[in-house]
Amino acid sequence: MNKKYLGIIGATGQVGVGAVKTLLNNYSASLLLGGRKIAKLMEQFGEESETMKYQAVDVFNEASIQAFCENCYLVINAAGPSSLILARVAEACLVTNTTYIDVSGDKAMKLAIEDALAKHNNPITCAISGGVYPGLTEMFVANLLRQKWVERISCYFAGKGSFSETGAYDIISSLEKDEGYGMSYYRNGDIKKLTSGIGSQKLLPAPFHQVYTLPLMNEEFIACIKEYRAANAFFYNTFATSKILSDFIMIKAMQLYKTEEEKRASAHRLIETYHTQDDEHEGFIIYVETEENGKTQTSYLQSNMNWNYGSGVVAACVAMQMQERNSTNKKGCYFAQSIVDVEELMQQLIKTECISIIGEK
Repeated sequence: MNKKYLGIIGATGQVGVGAVKTLLNNYSASLLLGGRKIAKLMEQFGEESETMKYQAVDVFNEASIQAFCENCYLVINAAGPSSLILARVAEACLVTNTTYIDVSGDKAMKLAIEDALAKHNNPITCAISGGVYPGLTEMFVANLLRQKWVERISCYFAGKGSFSETGAYDIISSLEKDEGYGMSYYRNGDIKKLTSGIGSQKLLPAPFHQVYTLPLMNEEFIACIKEYRAANAFFYNTFATSKILSDFIMIKAMQLYKTEEEKRASAHRLIETYHTQDDEHEGFIIYVETEENGKTQTSYLQSNMNWNYGSGVVAACVAMQMQERNSTNKKGCYFAQSIVDVEELMQQLIKTECISIIGEK
C-alpha cells in the first residue's frame, strides 16, 4: 500500500462507527479501518472491499501505530481513553507524514502534541477536539458569533444516552488533571470566578426538559470567544438529574481518582448513574443565548444521535472539509474549530442528517 487511505483507528467503537458510516455515505475515499481484532472489524462492517480494508492496530504499541499510519494520508483517531493515548497516534503520524484528526482533545493532549511537533523536523497538520464536546459546541458558537458581536453569550450542552467506558474514564481523568476552569466565566479577556450557578435549573427544549447546570469553561471555548471577541461568555455543562450532578461533584471533592482502581470505579459509577434514567431517548443539544442591546436571542443545534456516534460524524465532516479545502497546508496543532469553515461544516452536518439548527427570537 502507498499512502492511499483515509484511516480510522478505533473503527468498531461508537465514535468510530459514526465516522466510518459518514465517510462511506458522503465521501469517495478508500478507507483503512483499524481495530484491535480483524474479526471484530469484519463483524461490524462485513468483508473487505476495494475501497475498504482492515488492519489490526494496537494504540499502545509504537510499531503497530506506525505500520497503520504509513498507509494513510489522513488518520482519524477514534480510540480511547484519550487521557491515556495523548499524543501516541499523533507521534506516529509525524513519523509517517500523515495528517491527524482526534475526536477528543484537552489541554494535556494539546501540550503533548505540540511538544512532539517541536521535536520533529517535518511538521504536519493536527486537528484535535473534532467531536461533539469539546468541538461542535465551539464550532456552533463560532458560527453564531462570526455573524455579529454580542455583549453576552451563554452556551448550554446537554446529552441523553449512556456514557461509553472510555468517555467516562476520560471525564474522571480530566478531574484528576483539573482540566478547564470550574465555576468561571469569561469577561473582556479575563477568566473570572462565579459565586453561583452550580445546580441551577435550566429549561431546555424537549426531550431534554429541565436540567441542572455546572459552569465549566475549557480551552476550546475560551479560544473561540477570544477569536470572535464576545464581551462576556458563559458555558454550562448540564445534567439530567440532580443525582448525576451530585455524584460528579462528590467524585471531584473526594478526589476518587488517585489510583487506577479508583478511576475505573468512579467511571463505572457515572455509567451506572446514567443508566438509571428512565428515558429511552438519545441525542444532544447545544443551546445558546446571546444578548445585544438588551435583547436576548436563542439559537440551538439539536441531534437525535448518541453523542458518541455523533462525535464520529463530526470528525468525518472535519476530515472531508480539510481535504476538500486543502487545510492540511496549515501545519501545527489546532483545535478543529479554527481550521474549518464553521458555516460550511454546519451545512455538511445538516446534509448527513446528524443535526438540525433552530433559531428563535
